[in-house]
Amino acid sequence: MKGPICDMIRKIKNKLFAHRDIAVRLQDTCDRISAIRSYSDRIALYGSPTGPHWLGIANATKSIYGDAALEIAQSYSNPVFSTVQLDKICDTIIALKFRRVIISGFAAYFFQVIDRLSGHCEIQTLYHGTISEFHSAVQQYLIKGLIAAGRAGKVRELSFVREGLEKVFVHLYGLNATHIPLPAPIIPAGIIPLVLDPGKIHIGVFGGDTFNKNLHNQVIYALMIPNTVVHVLDQKMFDYLGMGDRIIGHGSHLPKDKFLSILGAMTVNLYMSYSESWGLVAYESEAMGVPAVRMDHIDYYEKIRAAIAAKTC
Repeated sequence: MKGPICDMIRKIKNKLFAHRDIAVRLQDTCDRISAIRSYSDRIALYGSPTGPHWLGIANATKSIYGDAALEIAQSYSNPVFSTVQLDKICDTIIALKFRRVIISGFAAYFFQVIDRLSGHCEIQTLYHGTISEFHSAVQQYLIKGLIAAGRAGKVRELSFVREGLEKVFVHLYGLNATHIPLPAPIIPAGIIPLVLDPGKIHIGVFGGDTFNKNLHNQVIYALMIPNTVVHVLDQKMFDYLGMGDRIIGHGSHLPKDKFLSILGAMTVNLYMSYSESWGLVAYESEAMGVPAVRMDHIDYYEKIRAAIAAKTC
């Protein structure tokens, strides 16, 4: 059956199914909150990944907080739950009397969560980005809001994965800010590295497809080294180079075990991004016994101090 009536019926069905799915996800989320409270008085909230977006934050949050980490459904950084449903999630946390709520990663809808939980739980935020990302109007809005929440006492502790970033918020705003380093990655037992041509030098470039990850520089210069094969996630990004025989794509959204088997098969992995808060791929590479070449990012604060000291001596 075709026609406008059929299209209308289909849209109504899709809307009803979507509403039912969200209701199920809401109940699952509340049930998970109850389960976490049975063994922990703190809970870490993070947004669900959409492809590579938020994937690093999700993995990092689970590595830091383990079974106390709770995924909140979202699409990119947009909430799946309505404001009423988000309030229900918060009310469940309040009713179960959690001592501390950590918001790991940040999107605008988390301000609603902070406002709802304020006065009932200690609230801590964990920011995974770097100052270079503050060029974005969205990030500026979030940072401005976090500073205001810290000053108002709504957020007890502002934490940062990037070492040194906490000093900015202590020195400039007098806030309680801390650095939380990522723990060494745990590699599951039984990971077998992919079997590759032993006569070649295999170089992995497995960053995400964003400007700051610097993928094209790394791939091109890796190709300039004789006898190299460069391994990437999305080979199509590099079709313009005309070197499909030397660039191998392994696909996006790989299961963790499969990705680690590829990562561990490389001669060396590159992770020379322009800005990086921690670089989980590099950590995992080293844990797999494969050296990782990463950027030595500048400590701007100390560099500026040293320059001023040298000038005024």
